[in-house]
Amino acid sequence: MTTELPIAVIALKIKAQKNISNFRRNPDFFASFSFFYNKLLMDLYEHSGCLEIKQHDNNIIIIWNLKEANAESILEKHKTIHKILRETNKNFPRCPINYLIVLEAGICNIIQLQHNRKAPAFIMQSDMIERTQKVISSIDGAKYPQIMFTHDFYKLLPEKVKAKIFCSYYFFHICCYSFKPHH
Repeated sequence: MTTELPIAVIALKIKAQKNISNFRRNPDFFASFSFFYNKLLMDLYEHSGCLEIKQHDNNIIIIWNLKEANAESILEKHKTIHKILRETNKNFPRCPINYLIVLEAGICNIIQLQHNRKAPAFIMQSDMIERTQKVISSIDGAKYPQIMFTHDFYKLLPEKVKAKIFCSYYFFHICCYSFKPHH
């Protein structure tokens, strides 16, 4: 059985500010990343709209159910993520970290598979995670803002938030926006 679900994706790339961002070669980065990730899990899973949090290397993907949370409340989680980052850097001064963040929204097809009674199995069919990863790889190491929104996420934001958004950027034909710089 296939079900359509409106979702939002927050993609994070966590990096060491001064050292190498590799778990094996930098145990201090592993310690600070682990602290950050644990705090993030504890906070975000309390929200009913949070469907899933996935981690691979120093990338974290957070999937939100847009029936349970609106785009503005998901954007507000950026403040929570930044607060966790400050707490992490306070507790791990030997390896301070920072992050890049991309927010995307769209429809995901969920295909229910046969499963046992203990763990339902499903496939989430969408290109949103791939799109966020392309944007993150484009802004990583370049002089772009730390946070980007795809056009699909931008369309869901209320006008008062859109008024704070800066000009558009294009990565692999993906239109993105960011906040106006502070002066």
